[in-house]
Amino acid sequence: MNSTAPPIAGLCTYAQGGQLGYSVERTVQLLRRYLFIESQTMRCLAAHLNAVPEWEVKSGLSLHLWQDAEHCTWLRDRVKEMRTPPLHLDRVPDAALDTFFQELIRSRTTLELLTGVYRVLKPASIAAMQRHLAEANPLADQPTRRLLRFILLEEEEQLAWGDLALRSLIEEEENSATVEAGKQWIAHLQAYLDAAGGIDADGELTKEDELPPARAEEPFNPIRTPQRDERFTRVWQSRGRLPNGDISVTERNWFQLYMRLTEMHVPELMALIIYDWDDQPWEFYHEMARQLWDEARHAMMGEIAFELSGLNWAAVPHEISFGEFPNTQLEPADRHCLLWGIEQGLMKPDGKQLEFKVASESGDPLSTTFQDFDWADEVLHAQIGRRWLLPAFESMEAMQERYEEVLARFHAILDQDQALPRAEWWDAFYQQVPHQDKQEEPV
Repeated sequence: MNSTAPPIAGLCTYAQGGQLGYSVERTVQLLRRYLFIESQTMRCLAAHLNAVPEWEVKSGLSLHLWQDAEHCTWLRDRVKEMRTPPLHLDRVPDAALDTFFQELIRSRTTLELLTGVYRVLKPASIAAMQRHLAEANPLADQPTRRLLRFILLEEEEQLAWGDLALRSLIEEEENSATVEAGKQWIAHLQAYLDAAGGIDADGELTKEDELPPARAEEPFNPIRTPQRDERFTRVWQSRGRLPNGDISVTERNWFQLYMRLTEMHVPELMALIIYDWDDQPWEFYHEMARQLWDEARHAMMGEIAFELSGLNWAAVPHEISFGEFPNTQLEPADRHCLLWGIEQGLMKPDGKQLEFKVASESGDPLSTTFQDFDWADEVLHAQIGRRWLLPAFESMEAMQERYEEVLARFHAILDQDQALPRAEWWDAFYQQVPHQDKQEEPV
């Protein structure tokens, strides 16, 4: 009896499986380049997260830098499987490719950054990976092809988002000079990418004397104060004075949703921890990128709640000192310690557990879902903090002591801002919240 099942596990025909494809050596060479490109893209996006004033762009970049970190981990694991010692994976594989990223990171505006990433880098990366996918032997290197398919799925989604974001920014500018400057920046970066032979090192090399003048001769210093665009009319050093004591469960639920909304300062803090803290194991950067994305998700949870209720989420106070103070005054380990200490405190019964209970008792099913996942995320984040801070501080006691020191400095900033007359804003805001029941019993 002849089997009617597809041969070769359905991966390919016999003819396709008979194509030579790439050697192990060539595959590892390409994977190392992809790895470097994904890791440097993540680093570039992290360096610019504070500088980008557009909220929606911050949100998108937060997702993409975490996805790029995920891709790095997948690529690292695959290289380790391929008869290659798992050493030196963080080395620069090509000095010319590194030079390209030195130019990209010196993007001066959101428009330049998005142009470089989504009009030059990502299209070239996608094209190289698609070529690799088409030319690799479908059976001999099925694990690599599977990996590339997953990476391409997210890279293509990133590219589609980047294209829409760029179109929106260009339309807002409505300036032919801006369009022309964008074309010049594309040509500038493309020349440097071509000097590396492109993503896969197969392209015709641009000669060094044909390259445009390098921006990398200027020092790069990331903007450390979180930026907001003109929609945000109250960018403060604190959130003002917030409700406390005997308030209804509905009001406390809205207070929690407001706290979620204004958590964007946490990704802004974490971005420069990732950028500034050198010589950590790769796993540190991967986990920090995940936590950064989680915190951005929390801010977008609040954004959704406000938007669906018809409330202007850009008009309420947005506190930036939790990003600005650590980024400008503390070393990376102390910044992380400040974040960890706050998250560790939220593991107490009156922390995230109570927030979930409040949301549930308020009768708001969407808020309940948001707080449920926020709670789960923060448990993970407290674990991440302990895992990476203990080697830096050597004991929990030292971590706690340092946390209390930097927290006192941060609270001084909040206290000074909350002493201003403008700090009394919550009651007027809460009067605008729809469907509130002022007769509820206090929590």
